[in-house]
Amino acid sequence: MTTQSADHLYSKSNPYSSGLLVNRVMTEGSDKETRHFEFSLQDSGLSYEPGDSLGVLPVNCSEVVDDLLSVLGFSGTEPVQIGEESFSLKDTLLHKFACTVLSKIQIKKFNDIARVPALEELLKIENKNDLVDYMWGRELIDLFKEYPQQGLAVEDFVSLLRPMPPRLYSIASSLSAHSEEVHLTVAVVRYDSHGRKRKGVCSSYLAERVGETIPCYFHPNKNFKLPAVQNAPIIMVGPGTGIAPFRAFIEERMATGATGKNWLFFGDRSQKTDYLYGEEWIRYQKEGILNELDLAWSRDQEEKVYVQHKMLERGAELWNWIQEGALFYVCGDASRMAKDVDQALRTIAQEHGSMSEEDSAVWIKSLQKEKRYLKDVY
Repeated sequence: MTTQSADHLYSKSNPYSSGLLVNRVMTEGSDKETRHFEFSLQDSGLSYEPGDSLGVLPVNCSEVVDDLLSVLGFSGTEPVQIGEESFSLKDTLLHKFACTVLSKIQIKKFNDIARVPALEELLKIENKNDLVDYMWGRELIDLFKEYPQQGLAVEDFVSLLRPMPPRLYSIASSLSAHSEEVHLTVAVVRYDSHGRKRKGVCSSYLAERVGETIPCYFHPNKNFKLPAVQNAPIIMVGPGTGIAPFRAFIEERMATGATGKNWLFFGDRSQKTDYLYGEEWIRYQKEGILNELDLAWSRDQEEKVYVQHKMLERGAELWNWIQEGALFYVCGDASRMAKDVDQALRTIAQEHGSMSEEDSAVWIKSLQKEKRYLKDVY
């Protein structure tokens, strides 16, 4: 099988079954659980590039499904028709549908059946903030526990569900460095809310397995790639699991003999417990592959320090790198971190490039247009 035919053979609708080779906790002693996973691509003919993502198709937790069935009063053996095929309700909930996260659409569909005045009020446009507060930390099961529905038809219940979406994770490895393997860096979601233990569907699905086969497929990311010019400098900003693609970048640049300078900004809670791939970064520094390394630890001192603070501290050097043609990459949380990093970059342009606020905004847009400011945020 050729690489090209294999890459086109597998997809979201026809995933590849990859053996999970390694499942390792990276954050011993931390209140965050982050794991490193390694999957086998042996004899698959599949390929990927640094910057791409791996799509994983998870299975719902059997305990979560059993609890939901119990609250609903279903046995799980009830037949469910999907297209031309028939499945048991339990199998459907395990493999076909998302049955945890609660959405506005689900609440609306539920209330079309239940007619609960309190929910009717929450669904009004003027109460959208109250609705967000209500949904926070709740799952579908909570809706049925708060507003029990006697004699609900299986078809009506299934109509509330959406198909199980795949989860996309930035790949943390280079195929040049790890032949026939693909690696991920995943923060495992676990928390307590409204008297119940909750967990992320896909992160816990992976965390609770090793040696099993995982359905997955590659999702190319054409807008987050290493520069074609191998001597181009790169600046990478990736706190937390945003570090993943930059591990792939450095491995690829090392394997291909790229001569461009490399600068990494990484941050997390504590250096002692949350320094993801720390030994690798130290080794790359000693070997001269990682030219600059700036670390930000939010809980190792009284004042919280984040990656954008480190950028501002090194503003003059960072500005010089960009003037030399460096590409600037950021990966991670879109809601706050990416905005703070963007603002720091504008401030650096104003302080070290003598730009006005308006000029710095134009400059940022020009960097993006030239594909020298690239984001992989979520």
